[in-house]
Amino acid sequence: MRQHAARPFTLVELIVVMGVMMLLAAIAIPAYGSLFSGRKTTLAANKLNGAVLEARAHAVSAKIYSALVFVKDGAGYKSFRLAEVYHDADTDNDEYKWRRWAPGSSFVLLPENTMIPDDSGKDLGTTSGEGKVGSGRLPDVTGINTKDKVLTTTTAPAIIFKPNGQLAGTDENNVVVRFVETNRYKANASQTPKLPLNINWLTCKTKFLDPVQ
Repeated sequence: MRQHAARPFTLVELIVVMGVMMLLAAIAIPAYGSLFSGRKTTLAANKLNGAVLEARAHAVSAKIYSALVFVKDGAGYKSFRLAEVYHDADTDNDEYKWRRWAPGSSFVLLPENTMIPDDSGKDLGTTSGEGKVGSGRLPDVTGINTKDKVLTTTTAPAIIFKPNGQLAGTDENNVVVRFVETNRYKANASQTPKLPLNINWLTCKTKFLDPVQ
């Protein structure tokens, strides 16, 4: 039985196949990039979510004020750590002062290429009763141990938990933290896609809000 030799592809056929492949790639790559992008910011938010639960549990079990202290790096915050603080009730500005890092705690780094931007406090701030992001910052922890080379400032924003498990210093408002990708961060921060994580001031339950520009 005679076997026929395989016919080679013609140049036209190769060009058509390559064109179809390029078209499929043009459709798939942006979609994949968007999916991967969302996963990175979601992973960053999930890290904070776990830390919120840990910090609240520490405050309630030890009957102290605990705080997730954020460390600024460039245009935003890329790490945080659980600390123990005390409330200076004699001051008019509701100060919270440094006591020590929580035993066994370490710095938690956000995933690579993600951060919480420092946009005049709006990305690490509180919401009003209408659910709008306020311009006020989270409470500052003063007197941070400057001998620790990782933190060189004397004040830093923090999510602070009371011994009863409620958020402190938010005037009964929820806390909203917004996560962005550093490689998508624009000079005009209001045009940067952000994934907001809402923390209820009373129960400390968290939920994702709709992504915003």
